Amino acid sequence: MLKSVIDNAEFLELYRLMIRIRTYETTMRSLAREGKVPARFGMYTGQEGVAVGVSAHLKKEDQIGSTHRPVGHLIAKGINLNKLTAELCAKSTGFNKGKAGSYHVFDPESGCLGANGIVGASVPMCAGYALRNQIKNDGLITVSYFGEGASNQGGVLETLNLAACWNLPIVFICENSSPIIQRMLGHEIDYPQLTIENVSIRADGYGIPGYTYNGWDVEEVYRVAGVAIERARLGKGPSLLEFKVHQFEGNLEGRLEANEKDRPYCPIDFLTKKLRIKGVLDKEIEEKIRSQEVELVQKAVDFAISSPEPEISEAYTDVFGGAFNV
Repeated sequence: MLKSVIDNAEFLELYRLMIRIRTYETTMRSLAREGKVPARFGMYTGQEGVAVGVSAHLKKEDQIGSTHRPVGHLIAKGINLNKLTAELCAKSTGFNKGKAGSYHVFDPESGCLGANGIVGASVPMCAGYALRNQIKNDGLITVSYFGEGASNQGGVLETLNLAACWNLPIVFICENSSPIIQRMLGHEIDYPQLTIENVSIRADGYGIPGYTYNGWDVEEVYRVAGVAIERARLGKGPSLLEFKVHQFEGNLEGRLEANEKDRPYCPIDFLTKKLRIKGVLDKEIEEKIRSQEVELVQKAVDFAISSPEPEISEAYTDVFGGAFNV
């Protein structure tokens, strides 16, 4: 049954998960600068409210497909931090034996079935998971994350149409940072990748619900995502939710710094103020949560750093390809 009202304990859990994501990315940013994260690392900083608000309604068995900024989605879905960190550090104890980096983490146990380095490529894949859920009729749903750039990809548009035609149990989540990024870079051109302000209006062309909301308000994300997820779970088909976000760090480590004008749109700061007004969060509780999350992340880092490197021979395992006669 849909739960639209968040109690104090749940508010604190949402807060804790956002702190976990921010703490983790801050730590991994430092490791990347030290050369301990060998692969490119896409930052989710500033978007934590979306992943946390959506995942609050997901079962462990529900699936998500992510983007080239996957860490927030993965952590919110409940992925093991030790194995995730080992994967990012290219260690053999990682989910994919250190071969995936951040862009291709795959963990069936937590329902994280594909981050993706190809823009929009996980969206058609998610439709396949949703079709599986529909055939099994087990009440599971799929969430497909993508950005405003991916919203122009042919595969994404075709998947929206297919999901609508087949009434698949899937929720499409577009995290739109385009106008924010352009302003931070000082560009005068509005929406260079789009001729529309809101991606969600495209839902009308497929006959499915489409709405646009503020991604920095986790309470709002929680409310509207709950409706869409419950709708999909009841067999009423897909929805397209668009959340406007402020991407503080850009796509890659160190590309952008947060502008002070953007601080009101930081999802953590925004929720912190709400919880203080409600009397749910005080300085003591806040410091305790932050300290606990720092400790949790440090344990994951220690596990990864102490883990062995893959053997050279591992480069030839778990690799599949067709045979060609030359």
